[in-house]
Amino acid sequence: MQRYPELEALIVSELQEHRVVVAEGARGLVLSGLSGLHRRFRQLCLQLGLTERDYPLVQKQQGIRSLTAAAKAIATRTFETAAGAALANKRSGGVRPDVQGLPSVATLPYDIVEFDGHRVDVRLRVVFERVAGVEESFDIERVWLLTIIDVCSRAVLGYHIVLEPEYSRFDVLKTVERSLVPWRPPPLTIPGLRYAPGAGMPSERFPELGYAVWNVFRFDNARANLAQDTLRVLTEIVGCGAHAGPAYRPNERPHIERFFGTLASVLAHRLPGTTGTGASDPRRRIEELNAGALAVVRLDELMELTAVAIANYNAQPHSSLGGRSPLETLGYYIDQKRIALRWLAEPMRRHLCLLQHQHEGHVRGSIARGARPYIQFFGASYTSHSLASRADLIGQPVQIYFDVEDVRLLRVFDAGGRELGVVEVQGAWRRTAHTLRMRREILALVRDRKLRIVRYDDPVQCYLEYLRKHAGKRRRSASKAETARRAVQDAPPAPQAPPGPVQSTEKNMGPSEAAPRKADDATELSGPLKGRSLSIGTGQVFSR
Repeated sequence: MQRYPELEALIVSELQEHRVVVAEGARGLVLSGLSGLHRRFRQLCLQLGLTERDYPLVQKQQGIRSLTAAAKAIATRTFETAAGAALANKRSGGVRPDVQGLPSVATLPYDIVEFDGHRVDVRLRVVFERVAGVEESFDIERVWLLTIIDVCSRAVLGYHIVLEPEYSRFDVLKTVERSLVPWRPPPLTIPGLRYAPGAGMPSERFPELGYAVWNVFRFDNARANLAQDTLRVLTEIVGCGAHAGPAYRPNERPHIERFFGTLASVLAHRLPGTTGTGASDPRRRIEELNAGALAVVRLDELMELTAVAIANYNAQPHSSLGGRSPLETLGYYIDQKRIALRWLAEPMRRHLCLLQHQHEGHVRGSIARGARPYIQFFGASYTSHSLASRADLIGQPVQIYFDVEDVRLLRVFDAGGRELGVVEVQGAWRRTAHTLRMRREILALVRDRKLRIVRYDDPVQCYLEYLRKHAGKRRRSASKAETARRAVQDAPPAPQAPPGPVQSTEKNMGPSEAAPRKADDATELSGPLKGRSLSIGTGQVFSR
């Protein structure tokens, strides 16, 4: 093969296309598909000019044993090629990739945090009130638990429960926000359920950790994690490095994976309706036999149980922490070591900037037809008194800032960054609060002719009634109905406009505010300051 590299290229091609597969036998590695490889090997030898008098065609078996040895040697040059030739689904273990600019070991709290999502292994049920005093319950799909954990202290910083089949970038940002905002323990309604002594979340037990930010954010390669909005918030607002680890290697985030295993063992697998760890889990088979029983956990109960379980986890001793709990470890570093922390800037805390998102649009309208200026945003028209009188803005590009939790109001800026004011949705969309996801689903149902909305009907109420009707048929409809009900219930009575971009601030301030400006310097300034947008990002994004 040194004289004819085409023969080696043939073997490599056969292995890559899985025409030749490596398997583990009793006496070592075994190759399947050798007959086809040997036939194509002989044909290529003849095409290269070899004759029946040349090796290996001159041999009795025409070199099949040497071909087998060569194929094994090529297939086992590296572990990656051997695993690929053996049709392995994933690769475990290995050496951690070296990413320049990011620390590999967390030596202090808030140096490195890990993020991931976990499907809770429990069948859930929600309750809807049909008429006064009459309730009806439906099974929903398994929910997602999104969590952020600190690597050094093993403390859970925040979590978020998602009822959708897949979590989106908005859910990732919601988890980031809940890890920054000081935590308040939810009220408990289950009899006998209580928090353990000293249990809680870091931002609640230590006030100085409220709005504290981290340096490195580790996550997997899910689409929601790599979305542009997610990376923008992490690198520009939080000011941390975003490290997307290699695909199919959960061991790169061992602490969050171990936490999910612990939470499943102490909570999910001990509840009625558990699905176990898989189809072969005996606990799942037992629950399938008792499928007709009414002992199924409600969603509200699971939320209370999850809050207590995570708060108690932060107060439990860990062997890897020398017998300390995560909260005790944080207290040691804060009170005795007095570590330096970074905090989110004060203007961003007031405006909840993590909830708002940016969208590009244009001002529509027509002077000839007498149509006043308005903005079209996801199937609805928005306008205001000031915008409706600006004929010069028709056709001009604008920047729109919106809150995904309530899209009834938008804040609009022109291409130069000047604010045009707040615009309100027109028509029946203004009656009931709704999220961006709800509106997109309503428009999809109307487009597919599954939902009929006549004039003056409230589309959100029609959508809720549609989901209630189908809740008994499909678990996904019941999950969406509960998500929509909670979004309407938790929304404020009057819509609140998103704040838009922060005009001037010092990001990630330390424990003291910025030094006041001298009086002579203040006289030189006229009007508010606005920083220029840089051509490069303020953070780092790594993917390996």
